Amino acid sequence: MRIFIGVLFLILIFQSLTKADDIRDFQIEGMSLYDDALEYFSKKQIIKNEENFYKNKKYTTATLTSSNFKKYQDVQISYNTKSKNYKLLDISGIVDMDYKRCLKEIKSIAQDFNKMFSNTKYEKLYEFTHNSDKSGESKVSDMYWEFNDGDKILLACYNWNTKYGKKNGYVDELRVTISSKEFDNFLTNEAY
Repeated sequence: MRIFIGVLFLILIFQSLTKADDIRDFQIEGMSLYDDALEYFSKKQIIKNEENFYKNKKYTTATLTSSNFKKYQDVQISYNTKSKNYKLLDISGIVDMDYKRCLKEIKSIAQDFNKMFSNTKYEKLYEFTHNSDKSGESKVSDMYWEFNDGDKILLACYNWNTKYGKKNGYVDELRVTISSKEFDNFLTNEAY
């Protein structure tokens, strides 16, 4: 059964990715980078699900769950805090998955991504400590494909099987992310 779910997951991911020529053509639960979030969610839904992740409040992230989601358990969206239309600058599809299993999955998916994104800059799998866990125990392993304009597609595994993860009710997860250069720069240089 697990193999079937894994194969089904891969097929569903590739359906939306194989037809795209531009990062804006890629979709996570029907949403593309730079779309207005209000096309998919009400303002009330977004505000109700906002998270307080960043010291710098320039950008906001909301984690949403919907019975309409077909491929992912949750979707995280990020936008400029002052944006009136909640333009999507980062979209992550999230599936709960054991960290070790996730690492195997993203390595497998990466082989196909390397073929699909052969004209992008590829950054191999890299493990680092999650910024919010000051103990250094919570880890993230990710890899990405960077387009000429600096926008990225990422595959990541989050290891939350730690004191910090358990305290916050987090579980290990696989993420597929579409991120703008703008938001990626914020995460790297200003967020924490």
